[in-house]
Amino acid sequence: MGRNLCLLQVIGGSVTVEQGGTAILSCHVIDTNDDLTQITWQRRTREKPHNDNFLTILPRDGAQFVNGDDDRFKYIGNFNDKNGTLQLSNVALKDEGSYTCIFTLFPSGNQKTEIPLNLLGMTKHFISNILIFLYVRQRELLPPSYLHVDLF
Repeated sequence: MGRNLCLLQVIGGSVTVEQGGTAILSCHVIDTNDDLTQITWQRRTREKPHNDNFLTILPRDGAQFVNGDDDRFKYIGNFNDKNGTLQLSNVALKDEGSYTCIFTLFPSGNQKTEIPLNLLGMTKHFISNILIFLYVRQRELLPPSYLHVDLF
């Protein structure tokens, strides 16, 4: 058992994605012959600042949401390969934070890794003269019902 603890590794990594994009939260265990009984995902995000379980993956039942479904998450790993990878579609600012992948192994116990999810900002810089020019130019080209200036 001690030998497995020294060699066993949970592999993850940091993920950076643009808002609205798709993030792959990669997580898998290597160098162990221990039996995998469960994979649990936790998150601590802007929307949910306290670590909470949100997804459990069991060998027979597959992926099950714990506190309400979120169809943007899809389990794309393989339980038999000790791969807990998730895909998160349409990433929003509220999703930015830390995701923890926890493997429950026998006999070594829980092994985990933390995966930071960072969003690339869609920063918009406006210079007042350019904004005013665009506003005036839009009014000349489009009827008032089509006029829209996105400030943020």
